[in-house]
Amino acid sequence: MNRGEDTMSDVKIVIKYLVTVKNRTGRGKEEVSFPGGSKLQNVVDWLKERYALSLPDPHIMAILNGKGWEQLPLKLSTGLKDGDIICLFPPIAGG
Repeated sequence: MNRGEDTMSDVKIVIKYLVTVKNRTGRGKEEVSFPGGSKLQNVVDWLKERYALSLPDPHIMAILNGKGWEQLPLKLSTGLKDGDIICLFPPIAGG
């Protein structure tokens, strides 16, 4: 695979696991590198393979740089950028 998009620099993102998601992964956060041109779907695939987390999941909120994945215009097709921060945590209820 020597196409132009495959030679892009890797992007490094931070994934933060909070509350019960932290219990499932055994860590609070980690820095992960993905090939240039990667999308949120690549993160979903990686999380499923590494931690058996299946997203979307009604029991896990997924946030990219402060916005819910469902709020993003391209949803899981949203491209990753160096320094992106993903937070995964259970939904919060209040009243």
